[in-house]
Amino acid sequence: MEENSTFEARYLAELFTDNSALHHYSQCKNCVFRDKRFIDGEEYGYDKCVCRIYGKRTALTTNNSNGKPFFPYTPIEMEDKPQGVYDNTKKCDYYEKE
Repeated sequence: MEENSTFEARYLAELFTDNSALHHYSQCKNCVFRDKRFIDGEEYGYDKCVCRIYGKRTALTTNNSNGKPFFPYTPIEMEDKPQGVYDNTKKCDYYEKE
């Protein structure tokens, strides 16, 4: 690649996405430990970094606008779900099908 190439020339073949096509945490969709949060009748909790196993630190620091805990449970593990679970390259150690 030439050092003086334009921005358009460097990124002409670049494909942009809003990441919805990547399906992060897809193995969590039917896990018994997922966050079963519903918004407008659709379940959205499974694709978050927190579940009943992972994310204790996040769950303890996340509050909704009126100051009450956002999560009705406290996860066991302090850290959020592992990167491999996020990008679907590793099976979750705690996965149990519902």
